[in-house]
Parts: sequence; C-alpha cells; structure tokens
Amino acid sequence: MNITNFKNIITRLVRHELISGSFYLFAGGMVANFLAFIYNLYLAKNLVPADYGVYGSLLSVITLVGVPVSSLGPVVVKFAADYFAKNETEKAARLYFRMTQFIVLITVLLFILFVLFSGFVKSFLHIDNTLYVIFAALTISFFYLNLVNSSYIQSILKFKALALINIFAAIAKLAVGVLLITLGFRIYGAIGGVFAMAFATFITGFIPLRFIFKDIRKNSSGIPVKEIFTYALPTSFAIFFMTSFTSTDVILVKHFFNPHQAGFYAGLSLVGKVIFYFTSPIPMVMFPLIIKRSSSGKNFNGLFYLALLLVLLPSVAITVFYFIFPSFIVRLFLSGKDYLSITPYLGFFGIYLTVFSLVNVCINFFLSLNKMKIVPAVVIAALLQAFFIGIFHNNFYQVISVSLTVSIGLLTVLLAYYVFHFGTFRGVKGTPFIETNPPI
Repeated sequence: MNITNFKNIITRLVRHELISGSFYLFAGGMVANFLAFIYNLYLAKNLVPADYGVYGSLLSVITLVGVPVSSLGPVVVKFAADYFAKNETEKAARLYFRMTQFIVLITVLLFILFVLFSGFVKSFLHIDNTLYVIFAALTISFFYLNLVNSSYIQSILKFKALALINIFAAIAKLAVGVLLITLGFRIYGAIGGVFAMAFATFITGFIPLRFIFKDIRKNSSGIPVKEIFTYALPTSFAIFFMTSFTSTDVILVKHFFNPHQAGFYAGLSLVGKVIFYFTSPIPMVMFPLIIKRSSSGKNFNGLFYLALLLVLLPSVAITVFYFIFPSFIVRLFLSGKDYLSITPYLGFFGIYLTVFSLVNVCINFFLSLNKMKIVPAVVIAALLQAFFIGIFHNNFYQVISVSLTVSIGLLTVLLAYYVFHFGTFRGVKGTPFIETNPPI
C-alpha cells in the first residue's frame, strides 16, 4: 500500500458519518465523563460507603425506571429520521407535538405511581428515608421529558449539538451536586446533581429544534399511529430489558448484600461501565444512519461491521488495562483504601461490559431495520440474569459470572440471527468496511 492510498483511506475514515458523528459524541462524552469523574471523586470523598451505596442504588433505580419511556427513543428516532430523510418536515413536526403530549401524560402518571409505591422501594433497598425515593422520582420525570428533544436532535444528525448539551448538563450536575453536599445535604445533594443534569438537558434541548416549531400542527393527520405502535411495543421491550442488564445487578446486590458491600459493588459497576460509556456513542450514531441508508435504498452492512469494530477495539484495550492496573484504576475513579477490595473483580467485570457493548450494537442494528424477532431473546436473557443472580449471589464473582454468561449467550444468538438473515458476515455482495464513496 503506497502513501497516497493510505491517505485516501484515512480521509474516508475521518469523513465517514459514523466516525465523525461518533467523534462529536465521544468528545462531548469525554468532557462530560471527566466532569462526572470529578463529581464521583467528590462523592467518594464526602460520602461514607453506606451513603454511596444508597446513592448507587437510587441511581440504578433512576436508570431502570427511566427505561420504559426512554425505550421509546429509538421509536421516535426511527420515524423522525425517516421523515427528515424524505424531506417530510411537517409530518416530523406533527409527530413531535403528539409524542410530547404523550410523554407529559406518562410522566405525570409515573410520578404519582412512584410516590404511591415509594414505601415499597424504600423497604426493598433498605433506605431509611422515603423522601430520597420521591426525589429520585422527580429526577426520573425530567429524564422522561428529555426524550422527544434528544431523539429529534439525534434524528437530524446534530451530534455536535448533543455533545454540547451533554457538556452543559454535566457542568450543571457537578456545580449543583457539590454545592448541595457542601451545604450538608449528603444523599439529597448527590441525587440533586443528577436532577440538575436532567433539568439542564431538558431546557437546552429546545435550542437545536427551534426550526421545527413553526411546522407544528395540532392536527395528527398523516401520522401512522398503528405503524408506530406496532414498532414501539416490541422495541420498548427490547430496550427496557437490554438496559436492565446494567442496573439489575446493582439493585439485587443492594438487596442481598450488606450496605458496605453494596457500596463497593456500586463503585465496581461505575468503574466497569467506563467501557460502555466510552463506546455508546457509536451505536447511537449508527442507529439513525442505518435508517437513513435503508430509507434511501443504500447498503448498510459495512456500517454495522465498522460499528462492531469501533466498539470491540477500545473495549478490549480498556479491559486489558483493567487487568494490568486495577489498583491504579480504582484509585483514579474511587477515593479511599476500602474500595481497593474491588480490584480482583475489575478485569472480569470489563469482559462482561465488552460483551454487553457488542450486544448493544447488534440490538440497535436490528431495531433500526425493524427486525423484531430478536426481542424475545433479549427479554429472556434479561430475565435469566435476574433469576440466576437471585440464586447465585454468594460473592461478586458469582454475580458477574451470571451477567457475563447470559451476555455471551445473547450475543451468540444475535450474531447467529444476522448470519441466518443476511447469509454471511461479508454482507450483501461483499460489503466492505469502508465504502468507496462514503457519504460526507
């Protein structure tokens, strides 16, 4: 390969939609994650492990409970991206209006239900204050309200705007959380930072979408309600149960282990999830790009292969680093000598998150193409994870082993389905990783 050909390959890579879009989200995510790291370091230094365990379990509840409606995100992205690809802006505006109404209604109902069952959540997680749970419910409400805006920004491929919003929200989280904890609010302050992040995301999310409000019509004609519902139901199940993978273990550990051990596992989960957060922009960018190419009748298999590769390489590299320098990583992300007890589990947890990150790419790929036959496999895998953790939870190794085994099984099923459906990993007519004329 001569220098000219090498430069051409590099140029095509840099200009590739998946890589450029992922770069913006990655860059914004890196800044946001650095601020989150500073925030977490502050929490670890100013909260005792028991308080950190409460924060970690509430954060997992926020994540898990936020999934049912956030799982509608891919639904909104799919139809909005399709409308924008076909220049049907008015239809996209109608969908925006109707989805916003629906989300507001769901948010109010969910908050009421959450308040009614706050006593049960408090008892299950062994939390001594019901108001912590109610505050978490308020935070969940704003994450719900963010759904339509963030999905529409993704569907119009404004990844730079998403990156800036994430950075601003992370700044709000750090500033508000540190201020509240400094004033002595402890767990309220820790959750308060998360609430500030959700609120800031909600407010700033309107800025990139100013153009769409002039096209909003209260008339819902032209919106394929039946088609949306048919797609939304299985997609919501898939996203909900997929997301539960990284929350169920934390919640069950909080239930089965003592508060200090639960705090250690929450810290382990936080550090291990660096792999997922590092690679998550890739399937996020891939999703609307697959829809755009599919709607335009273009080949998309190479995009899928490139996404898998871009997720696999850094995930493996980070996991190797976890195995070689576990103490350094734990000291970097978590303060206090007590947390060093999680170092034997870090590399193992990294393997699990690597497999899960690949699963995430596969699921997003199939959902973008409306391939719903994968949904039962996702649901069954998530239920098996919860079931077997309920049986095998004598130590952290058992908990992680269950998650890893189930994830490997699910990944195997998804890849087998891809081979069955498309016939070969070379794709349709030998699709290359990098197209000869990639879109700009």
